[in-house]
Amino acid sequence: MERTGIQDEEKLWSKKHAEETRRWASIRAQTLSRTVNGMMYYEKALRLLANMERLDEDTTNDLVGEKFGYVVSCQVYGNMKRNQDPKADDIEALMHRFPHLRVAYIDSIRLNRDGAAVYFSVLVKSDGEGNIVEVYRVKLPGNPVIGEGKPENQNHAMIFTRSEFLQTIDMNQEG
Repeated sequence: MERTGIQDEEKLWSKKHAEETRRWASIRAQTLSRTVNGMMYYEKALRLLANMERLDEDTTNDLVGEKFGYVVSCQVYGNMKRNQDPKADDIEALMHRFPHLRVAYIDSIRLNRDGAAVYFSVLVKSDGEGNIVEVYRVKLPGNPVIGEGKPENQNHAMIFTRSEFLQTIDMNQEG
């Protein structure tokens, strides 16, 4: 309220200010949002360099797409989406805000009543028109989570990365 100069708390959550307030709070409280915002500074830096080289916008977009990709591995995104958890909407808002962001998650489909399931590693992105689209779906030999979870979460997303350099960071870090 102090930052926006609004005295009445009701006005802070009006349609006009709600999105900005949620973003501000997310960067300060949600580790995923803070980490994604920080890592996207790499993309901003690449755009700045291209701008200094006086490249046109189309060339800049092509180069940024070639030089920078960001895959967030969120094992439970599929379950959150299926259960209509608002956290899935927050992750989708990040994908819409950052077009080069991709989210990898583990999906499972039950084959029969005895509980047997098939597991997939799935990559999704924003299509730029407000939709989340599936980019890849890779069948896994079984449930990839056999230990602590964090290494498996990174490993299942590794197949969606390419290039000469790969950096893995924990969610509580910032760029």
